[in-house]
Amino acid sequence: MQRLASSRRNIMLASASALVLCAAAPAAFAQQVESTAVDEIVVTGQRAAIQSAQKLKQNAEQLVDSITATDIGALPDRSVTEALQRVAGVTIGRTSDGRDADRLSVEGSGVQVRGLSWVRGELNGRDSFSAKSGRTLSFEDIPPELMAGVDVYKNPSADIIEGGVGGTVNLRTRLPFDSAKRIIAYSIDGSYGDLAKKWKPSGSILYSDRFQTGIGEVGFLIDLSDSKLKSRTDTISVDPFFVRTDLVPGKTVYVPGGFGYRSLDFDRERKGIDAVAQWRPNDQWEATLQFLRSSALMASSEHAVGFNVGSSNGPAAGTTFAYDNGGHFTKGTLAQTPGGTSLGSSTIDTRYAERSSVTSDYSLNLKYNPSDKWSFSGDVQYIYAKTKTVDTTAFNALSADASPASLDLTSDLPTITMNNDKAFTSNPASYYLQAVMDHHDRNEGSELATRLDGAYEFDDGGWLKSLKFGVRSTYRQTTTRETAYRWDTVAPSWGLGGTVKPIATLDGYQGHYGLYPFENYFRGAVNLPATFVMPNADFVHDYASFSQIIGKIAAANDGGWRPFAGDFESQAQTGGKGSTNHQKEKTLAAYAMLRFGHDVSIGGEERELDGNLGLRVVKTETTSQGVQGYSLNSEASNPAPLIPAADLAFANGARRPFVGGRDYVNVLPSLNVRLKVTPEMFVRFAAAKAIVRPDFAQLQPNYTIAPTNGYLSGGTCSSTIPGGAQANCVYQYTANAGNPDLKPTRSTQYDLAWEWYFAPTGSVTATVFYKDIYNFITNGSRNLSFTNNGVTRNVQVVQTYNGGHGTIKGFEVAYQQYYDFLPGLLKGFGVQANFTYVDSKGTRNAASNPYDNSQLTNITTHGDEMPLEGLSKKSYNLAALYDLGKVSARLAYNWRERYLLTTTAANINIPAWYDDYGQLDGSVFYTLNDKLKVGFQAVNLTNTKTKILVSYPGRPEEGLTGHNWVVADRRYSVVLRGTF
Repeated sequence: MQRLASSRRNIMLASASALVLCAAAPAAFAQQVESTAVDEIVVTGQRAAIQSAQKLKQNAEQLVDSITATDIGALPDRSVTEALQRVAGVTIGRTSDGRDADRLSVEGSGVQVRGLSWVRGELNGRDSFSAKSGRTLSFEDIPPELMAGVDVYKNPSADIIEGGVGGTVNLRTRLPFDSAKRIIAYSIDGSYGDLAKKWKPSGSILYSDRFQTGIGEVGFLIDLSDSKLKSRTDTISVDPFFVRTDLVPGKTVYVPGGFGYRSLDFDRERKGIDAVAQWRPNDQWEATLQFLRSSALMASSEHAVGFNVGSSNGPAAGTTFAYDNGGHFTKGTLAQTPGGTSLGSSTIDTRYAERSSVTSDYSLNLKYNPSDKWSFSGDVQYIYAKTKTVDTTAFNALSADASPASLDLTSDLPTITMNNDKAFTSNPASYYLQAVMDHHDRNEGSELATRLDGAYEFDDGGWLKSLKFGVRSTYRQTTTRETAYRWDTVAPSWGLGGTVKPIATLDGYQGHYGLYPFENYFRGAVNLPATFVMPNADFVHDYASFSQIIGKIAAANDGGWRPFAGDFESQAQTGGKGSTNHQKEKTLAAYAMLRFGHDVSIGGEERELDGNLGLRVVKTETTSQGVQGYSLNSEASNPAPLIPAADLAFANGARRPFVGGRDYVNVLPSLNVRLKVTPEMFVRFAAAKAIVRPDFAQLQPNYTIAPTNGYLSGGTCSSTIPGGAQANCVYQYTANAGNPDLKPTRSTQYDLAWEWYFAPTGSVTATVFYKDIYNFITNGSRNLSFTNNGVTRNVQVVQTYNGGHGTIKGFEVAYQQYYDFLPGLLKGFGVQANFTYVDSKGTRNAASNPYDNSQLTNITTHGDEMPLEGLSKKSYNLAALYDLGKVSARLAYNWRERYLLTTTAANINIPAWYDDYGQLDGSVFYTLNDKLKVGFQAVNLTNTKTKILVSYPGRPEEGLTGHNWVVADRRYSVVLRGTF
């Protein structure tokens, strides 16, 4: 670990030194360029994309970074998310769900801009979203082959739609009128993961043309894509540590509660359609009709083995534990109790999770330019999105405790040694079918958006250049339906009078289990300790037949699990949650923006000053429909209940609809100023107010009101209380809920930037930023009054609320250049580098699920001690480039510092951190001729291990221990791109 940390520090120091040298180099290089004759550089491929992106940044009035694809279907990375991580200030997550510390997303999932996840996603400047409880667009679901470019706006102007406190990411697609000629282009590739050991194809084809007709010019474009990926991750886990004072006399030590390992196979298919028709009858009118559809199917199949030794474990008989100087376990043979001869309970499971998502976008845009001074545009958009998830796990368990196992944490990877007879672990007669857990969601959302914009150009030569103004209205509906993770028994060891039924004796289960080999685990770097009998993956995959078979087995063997019947309202079907969430939202926005520009005298020299000043006013009306549920008091069925009659009447199991919501108006001024110190060197200043509305899960008004404990002064209501004393009991009620009365999170933000564009593909930029964050959303408790069945009671409600003030501050530096002044083949070399530092104070996290008590406990208990989830203080990118003649290549390293992944990791319910992570990717393309290009791309060349960290008990962030060690595929792709 010390060598690894030293290596990472060296990489950081080397990269920082390189960045300093790069920042100093352009002046010398630019001087040499002026005095040295350079052969003509033909700008194509990667160099052309970098030049186009730099031009967009240089000419923009706002602070923006861009990624462009000059070749059709040629974003520089394999997904939109992976491409975004190269932008200064942008980081991505690498877990499929923020709370899931056990499962990685190989293509990245989730985008943060300057440490904030409050990022607005757009398609062509319009709303776009995935159907889930949040408002964000799942960039990993979008086919990158459809993209012409991606723009990241760091500080908005008044004409940019509100909703991105972190920033706004706009995905741009192509239009027929973008090209002066017909385009027919295609891209074909095959990708291979060295762990998955499977080739998967991807392809896209685009046709675009424009024609002069009797009714004017007409253009058509159709772009189709289909991309498949298969990958694998392997994970070794060590359970969180427990404080122990009984193992070493007079000393406190820390001992893990168990261990496990898993292998997860991941399949993903993305499909995309972009169909566009454009019509320009004359110079004044233009119409664009567009249909965009993106769909993604993500499926994961997982096999896992775990042994939970428990909090009272100790060294096996005849052995001792070894500890480091801080009393932390380093190695030993674990038994369920000190001096014990067995390991304890086992968890041997097969899991299948499948998520499908579809977003369909229909839009019509009209442009009218009646004169040189006036221009107008109107836009109508309808978007519909839906998702569906089925997540199923089947658990086998050993019918007898396993023998003690050895765990060694002294190397880079944990070493597990099982001491069981393989004949025992490989025998189906040693297992029973313990339990099944399933989870379902069905989400959908739609929006109708209309907008009208106008602009007037001034021509008097004064300060004012133009006035832009507009109005926009939206009506959005969303419905989120989900169950809890419904764990329950099937044929438990304690069922049917305590008789264990081996899996081979279960009617219907025969043929649905087998030995799973864990082949090439960690590429052979880890020797697995044993082979176990696990449910077959193809059996768990098919929920329809699986649930019926398992349901019958459970019913016949005193098991509690039953198939999900599709009723998201029933508490029995949803784990007591009953969580259907209906939301409606209307917005009406109006803005005006003045563009200005003029020469100013500074130090006796004329300098150009330009920018924009604007105001956006937006009104939001929200309506949330949920349920008030009153749990049935357990005393209600007793012949002589101890609880007062009024409390029995209040907690009567009733459920009734509940509607909440609020209206609010936000005034959002913005200013963007650019001073051209020279035609190539700028100083920018930006100031704005921004908002992000609460996620729909946070607005959900589902109150599940439950009795906790009744109590007397100094006593407790129970069956031992003398007759009549229960009348003096005071009964207490609690509830978890969202909050339909939430306000949006607001920010006042400032940017100051220096930019020097010394060559078409050469620049040095530096930006400092500061954000004041108000009304951030967190969780807390308050007492509310509820009336049910004629009885009113105070209820302690733990829910989301707006929680005060915090700050985000930091800086970004970036440099890029091709060294065209070098001789011969060396002139093709170039560098891209950027570094970001972000810090936060005062802000707090919110529970992603306000109905999860473990999340709420961690937020309310440790909220002030935790940084923002997803915020890395330091991150950087360093890329070596080569473009000359027919060859274009890139070797790109991306690194981000350790960050808080979640305050409450699933299953272990404690904070988890994602350790420092760096990944090296590469690509090389060769242009065979003007019509054909062949390439090779590689991801994760360094085979970087991911490490998830958790806290020692009662210890702050600096006291962290390893929880998960994960390796993922190296992914290789062979690519063919062509045009006709």
